[in-house]
Amino acid sequence: MVSGEPEGSESVIWEDHWLFGKMLDPSKVSFSVNGSACLQTDLPRARSDLIRRISMEVLPIRNESRPPAKLLGLDWLRAVAALGVVLLHACVPYARHPMPGLAWPVKGSGSGWVDVVFWSIELFVMPLFLVIAGFLAMQGLARRSGGQFIRHRARRLLIPLLFGVVVVLPIDLHLWVLGWVVDGKVAISKLRSFKFDGQIDQHLWGLSHLWFLQYLFSYLCLLVTATWTAQTGVLQKLRLPKLSLQRLTLALVCLGSIVLYFRPEVVWGFQHSYWPVPSKWIYSGLFFAFGAVLAKWDADLSWLTHFAFRAWPVAACATVGAICLGQWHLSGGENQYANALLAVLTCGSATLLTCVMMGLAHSSVRSVPTSIQYLSAGSFWLYIVHHPVLALIHIDQQLITSHWVPIINVFTSFTLAVGVSMLTYEGLVRRSWLGRWLGFQWQIPSKSESVVSIRSESFQQYDELNGQSIKRAA
Repeated sequence: MVSGEPEGSESVIWEDHWLFGKMLDPSKVSFSVNGSACLQTDLPRARSDLIRRISMEVLPIRNESRPPAKLLGLDWLRAVAALGVVLLHACVPYARHPMPGLAWPVKGSGSGWVDVVFWSIELFVMPLFLVIAGFLAMQGLARRSGGQFIRHRARRLLIPLLFGVVVVLPIDLHLWVLGWVVDGKVAISKLRSFKFDGQIDQHLWGLSHLWFLQYLFSYLCLLVTATWTAQTGVLQKLRLPKLSLQRLTLALVCLGSIVLYFRPEVVWGFQHSYWPVPSKWIYSGLFFAFGAVLAKWDADLSWLTHFAFRAWPVAACATVGAICLGQWHLSGGENQYANALLAVLTCGSATLLTCVMMGLAHSSVRSVPTSIQYLSAGSFWLYIVHHPVLALIHIDQQLITSHWVPIINVFTSFTLAVGVSMLTYEGLVRRSWLGRWLGFQWQIPSKSESVVSIRSESFQQYDELNGQSIKRAA
C-alpha cells in the first residue's frame, strides 16, 4: 500500500498496483477515507482534483512503459558505501602502493592484500555514491519546484559542509601534524606554527574528504538549470539525438576514459583543493548525470537489473585488470597505450561495478531491517566524522600495534572507527539540537514499521494487469 496525506484531515490510501498502469480517470476510482467504506462512483470535481494532487505527491506520473518501483536496495547500498569509505581510509597507511597526493598522519608497513582492498573500493565507491545521488535528485526534483529543491538540498549539504570545515577539518589538521611528529617527519614545534615546506604543504590544504559535498551541490544546481532549460523547450530546438541506455553507458565509459587518459590522478591519486578541480569535477559529474538519466529513463531499474546479471563477469574482469595495471602505473610505469588501457579499464570497472551493485541490490532486497535503516540514517554523520577518528586510531596503532599484520590493523581500525562514530551519532546527534541543525535526526520506527517490505509479486503481476481494468482490492 502507498499512502499520502492531503492538506486536510482526510487520509487517502492507494493500492500500490494502481500506479503500475497507465493514468487512470481520477473520477472513477475506488479509495478509502480514514479507513471508511470505499467510494466507487463518480466523484465531485473537488475530490477528483484532490486525488490527482495526492497521486502526484505520492508518485509523479511518468510516460515510461514500466512502473516506478520502491527502491529499498538503495538504503542498503548507501549503508554499504558509507562503510566502504571508512574501510578505504582505514587501508591508507598500510597500502603497499599508497595514493599519490593523499597526506596521512602515519605510514605503516605495506601489504599487497591491503592494496587489493583499497584500490577495489577506490574504483567504485564514489561513482556509486554519485549515481545514487543523481538518481534520487532527479526523483526529488520531480516532486518540488527548482527553488524548493535547491533550498532543501542547501540545508541538507551546505550546513554539514560548514560544520565539517569549522569543526572537523581543524581537528584533522592537528591530528595530521601530531602523527607526523610521532613518525619523526616534522618537529613538535609545527603543532603551533603549521608552516611546512615542499610536498607536505602542497598536499595538506583543502576540503579533504568533504569535497564530495561541494561537488554534489554544484551538480544539483546544474541539474535544476538543465531541467528548467528542458522545460522551456530550448533543448528541443537543438535536436539532440536520443540514446538507448546501452549507448548511454558506453558514452559514460568513453568520456570518463578520455578524462582519465589525460588526468589519471583523478582516480589514481588525490587532488586536494578548496575549489573543484576541473578534471575531477567532470569525471564525477558524468556519474551524477548518469544517475539522473537513469531516474528519467529507467525509474524502476528494470533495465539496470537485467543488465547487472549479464555484466557482472565483465565487471569483475575489468576490476582485476584495472588494479593490476594501476599497480604498474603507481610503480612508475609509463606507456601511452598502457595508459589508455588503464583509463578504459578504470572507468569501465567503475561504471559496471556501480550498475551491477545497484541492479543486484534492487532485485534481491525486499526488506530493510531497523539495523540497516539506522546505519543508513547515520551514514552522513559517519562520513563526516570518521576521518579524525581514524587518524587518532592509526596514531595509536603506530605506537602500540605496528608489529601486527597490516590487514589486521586495517580491520581493527575500521571496526573501532565505525563503532566510535556511530556511538557519537547516537549520543550526540540522533536526538539532539545538533542533529536537528545538521538534519541528521532520526526516530527508530515502531515494531510495525521496523521492517519495510514490498511485494515482489507486484512486478510479476504488472504485465497481467497492464491493459486490463484495475480493480480496488477488497
